[in-house]
Formats: sequence, C-alpha cells, structure tokens
Amino acid sequence: MIKQFESLAELKRKIFLGVVPLIIIAFILNTILKNMDAANKLNFIVNNTLTVWFIISWVLMYKNRYVRFAEFSNLALVSFYHVSTFYDAVINDLGKIGGSLGDFIVWMPIYIMLIFLTLGIKKGLYFSISIFAITVVGGVMYMNKLPAESIDSLFQFYFSNLVYIIVLYYSQHVFKAYTKMELFNKHAYVDSLTGIANRHRIDEWLEIKLKDSQVMNISFSIIFFDIDHFKKINDFYGHNVGDSVLVELSELIQMNLDIRELFGRWGGEEFIIITDVCGKDATELAEYLRQKVAEHDFQEVGRLTASFGVADSQPEDNIDSLLNRADEGLYRSKNYGKNKVSMC
Repeated sequence: MIKQFESLAELKRKIFLGVVPLIIIAFILNTILKNMDAANKLNFIVNNTLTVWFIISWVLMYKNRYVRFAEFSNLALVSFYHVSTFYDAVINDLGKIGGSLGDFIVWMPIYIMLIFLTLGIKKGLYFSISIFAITVVGGVMYMNKLPAESIDSLFQFYFSNLVYIIVLYYSQHVFKAYTKMELFNKHAYVDSLTGIANRHRIDEWLEIKLKDSQVMNISFSIIFFDIDHFKKINDFYGHNVGDSVLVELSELIQMNLDIRELFGRWGGEEFIIITDVCGKDATELAEYLRQKVAEHDFQEVGRLTASFGVADSQPEDNIDSLLNRADEGLYRSKNYGKNKVSMC
C-alpha cells in the first residue's frame, strides 16, 4: 500500500531521499570506470566533489534541515555538470566513429524529475527547456564536424529529452492532483483531533455492515461509549487538556482492539466500535475496554472512567435503529452509576 503523506513537500523530500543515492552511485561508478589520465583528471576532481556534496545534502534532507538550500544547490550543481559534460561529450566523444550519448539518455529522466521537484511545474518547465536549448546550441555548433552515426545519437538525445520533459511536465499535474485527492480523502474521513475515523466514515462503515448483514445473514455489534464527567474535565482543566484526554483515550482503545474491529469518534467525547463479535462476546469486549480505561493513568488528569452501551444488529435494522439501541445502553450505564457496560 502506498504510504500517505501529510504534504506535497514531504512527498518531494521522500523522492529526493530516494533519487540522490542513485546520482551518488552514478558519480562513483563514473569515477571508477574512467582511467586516471590527464584528460580525466578534472573529471575525477569534479565527480568526487559532487559526490561529497550530494552525500552532505542527503544528510541535510534526511534530518529535514536546510531543505530548500539543499534542493537548489543540488539542482545548480547537477545542471552545471550536465551542460559541461554534454559539451565535453559532443567535442571529444561524438567526433569519433560510433560515438554516442547513451549515458545522457539513461540519466535524463532523473535529472528532469529533479528539476520539476525542485522548481515546481511552471518554473521547472521553463528551466528544463532552457537547459535543452543550451544543449541544442552546443550540438548545432559542432554538427558539421560529426560523423553520421554521432548525429543520429545526438538527435536521439534531443528527441528523448523533449519526450521526458513533456511526460514529466504532465505527470507533475497528475502527481499534484493525486496528492490533493489523497489529502482530501484523509481529512474527509479522519477525525482531525484524534486521527481515528470520523462520523462520516463511521456512517459508511455502518451502511456496508448492515448491507452485508442482510445479504449474508450475519450479525455484528456496535459498542458506544464516552468518558464519564467529561464536562468537569473541560471546566476544571481547560479544553486543551480535554482534547489531550480524548487523544490519549483513542490511542488506549486502539491498542486494545483487534485489527478487524472498526473504531471512530462519533462526536465530542463519544466513540464507537464496530465489531463482528456479538452477544456475550461483544459485552465482554466492552467490559475489557472499560477496565482498561479505569486502570489507565491519564497524563494530565489521572484516573477516569467510561460508560458503555452495546447493541447487536438485527435483520430489520437501519443505522438509526441500531445506534438508538446502543445509545440507550450507554445511558442505562450512566443512570446506573456510570463506569458500566449495558446491552440493549
């Protein structure tokens, strides 16, 4: 499953952390494979300098410090290296029979992706086209000195370059739309305070469970609960502490639920669990959770209790009728002294 990201910047950072090691490996291999003669001495120095800097920038990115500086400096260095190496290849390699720009074609997608990730869609397009234009000027200047095989390689490079720019330009739009959609879905279905499912998501779960229950003739249960005397907590400690209690309670309950059980915040201090166990088993689950809450020391307020209402689904149920029975069980627990489990 694709990991969810809080922002586009975080997604870009993760991609950067994955791409930069590939660039580092490329520089190291380039250094190893080339002979250390006078012609390659400058290349050796440049490669190793860039390798060291990319390692430093990767560490900065990993620690999430000076991120924009690392991005822009890397783009500037890679762009300079790309243009200078291209001119060197055109002058010294393409002039030979059978010379080609194969390495450039292989690494161009990563370079163009780095441009778009660093500068964004619009500026990235302008920058990548500018770099492309610089390489075109260099190729045109020396084209009359190149053999036919090298000219063919040069045109393949230009064509591939344009294709990569176009594809990555439009993929950035798709990427951005996807990220926005994922963030929208997350906020649409997740409670902003506790990070668990919100009421909208719970309604969808209940609709699915009731439909499956009627079609397959199987039952499920819901457990409705809230914190006893929660208003007093807000009044005495303040709403910030009250919010902390709700977050801590959510984490406590999640830790003690099976992965198949669905858990969400209904609203305020009220929470709901949807479970496939029914009858006595559902009541025992609620009692187990009640004890866990009662035994837990909340950071700000110490010991608290919660009241629970349990209801099994019936063939004729809809969402309202099922919730009403669970709610009736909850208030029965309240009326009998709180810190109890009642089934309706």
